[in-house]
Amino acid sequence: MPKARHDKTEIDRLNLQGLSCLVANRRQARRLTRLALVSAAALRYERGAARAQINQLWLRYYAGLAGQPEPLYQALHRRFEACGDLEGSMALEVVLGAYASRGGELALAARHFDNARALASHIPDSLHKFMLHTRLGIDAQSRGDGRGGPRSFLLALDIAERFGSAAHRVNSLSNLASTQHDLGNDEDAIPLLGEALDIIGDQQLHQQRAIVSANLAMCLLASGKAGEALALVEPFFDDAEADVGVRAFVLCIGAHAAILVGRLDAAQELLRRGQACALQGRDLDEQMHGWLVQGTLDQARGAPGAALLALQRAYAMLELTRNPYYERQIYQGLATLHAGLGDWRAAFGLLRQYQALFEASSKSARESRLLMRHLEGEMRTLKGERDKALELQAARQLENQQLEHLNRELAQQIMHVNSLQDSLREQAIRDHLTGLYNRRHFETCLNAILHESDGRFPVSVVLVDLDFFKRVNDNHGHAFGDEVLVQFARLVEGQLRASDLLCRYGGEEFCLLMREADSAIAARKMADIAARYRQLLVRQGGHALRGCTFSAGIAEYPRHGAGRHELLMRADGALYAAKQAGRDRVQVA
Repeated sequence: MPKARHDKTEIDRLNLQGLSCLVANRRQARRLTRLALVSAAALRYERGAARAQINQLWLRYYAGLAGQPEPLYQALHRRFEACGDLEGSMALEVVLGAYASRGGELALAARHFDNARALASHIPDSLHKFMLHTRLGIDAQSRGDGRGGPRSFLLALDIAERFGSAAHRVNSLSNLASTQHDLGNDEDAIPLLGEALDIIGDQQLHQQRAIVSANLAMCLLASGKAGEALALVEPFFDDAEADVGVRAFVLCIGAHAAILVGRLDAAQELLRRGQACALQGRDLDEQMHGWLVQGTLDQARGAPGAALLALQRAYAMLELTRNPYYERQIYQGLATLHAGLGDWRAAFGLLRQYQALFEASSKSARESRLLMRHLEGEMRTLKGERDKALELQAARQLENQQLEHLNRELAQQIMHVNSLQDSLREQAIRDHLTGLYNRRHFETCLNAILHESDGRFPVSVVLVDLDFFKRVNDNHGHAFGDEVLVQFARLVEGQLRASDLLCRYGGEEFCLLMREADSAIAARKMADIAARYRQLLVRQGGHALRGCTFSAGIAEYPRHGAGRHELLMRADGALYAAKQAGRDRVQVA
């Protein structure tokens, strides 16, 4: 055991060095942490001991050791609170969030990460903030958040370049590449991994080569280059220095590649070892990955029943972690197996879910690619200006004001990125023409209100179809038709209560959700709107139109249906009846 012979300043330095070594040199991190713990105990230096315990928790996390750190939370929290150490409190929340996320406790992880974000707003950038943004990115990947991951990893990369080492930069580049691959954006992932491998070669960062190589092999597998992928990870199959989670990932990638090149016995052995490492490290992503590869192996061996069981095990884990790449592969594999077993109905349903996931991932990949380009350019510009200001500061103290201004610009840019993400989320639930909510958001809100009501108060659903709308487009043009849709939306919005919700259901169809309103109230409201719509004069270009009508069908909860699908079906039936009866009328189910 090392002797305690350090003062408080030296203990703080040991803790900072230990934190820095966590990324790529765990052996050195363990040595420094033990030394800091012993020295802090000898001096009764509470803050130093608490910081060392956080490093110790990270080391246990990377080693996959059992046990939850929650019992330590109150004691460590009180220590940091007593000495006013906001950064220590933030670091504690980050490591607890990482443990909770790894165990699939996503709600608990979210609480810890929210606490960490709140504390981070009061402290300057540091390596502890690097850990925060890194963990936020990893947590976003586990939740299937294709936008949050790249943003967090880019922020971590920015801090790595200013406060970290080459190892921190490699870590951020590898994480960025991983999230891009998960979104199906390998064209950006591969250059990032190539840059990381170049740094590893230049700086002799051998401990990081395994994870970066495995991420690159993952991209190669996705592009059908199984032989190259296997050659890339084969040197790391017996790497005892790698973290248990990294070993699980490397072995599962190797097993998958071995299957694709026809080495099935070797694949089985690699998979057995990989699954053991995933269980040891309680790594849910890699446990899911292992079952996915097991299904692929069983299918290659002509055992569709066993393959189906393996993929069903992987599917069950989507309750705990939602890596988008694994999720797509699971649905695609299950669809293929069900088709092979002749269960076409199940295969078709799974294939539709896979297609929806693929389309969502493709959209997220495009948005992420644009966001990365935007962020990289803006950050590069701002960092260049900031670095220039730092050089001048050594000669002229007045340049401090310029540096503060640039830092404010960087903060504003990050706020702008947050605003951009909020805007993208809003656009995803809005109709681009009318500005109303779209069908997906409407059905989500309907589910929530029905759950809240639970029969205690009525809810009315109204489906509206603008009569003879095709004639409007044919006679006056599509631009005029668009204007009719916009004017109708504005008219209806002006007649609704704050608790009502109007959405564009598709084409010339609209849907109205009325809380605490029975079908009679809804029918009177729609009759009033119909009268106003007949009087509405629509002008656009050289065209004008008055006397427009609509047909509407109303269904009331719980009178006409106990759930969303039944209510919408009954409202649609009433709408059909209204149209069959001659249009320009409101029909209750």
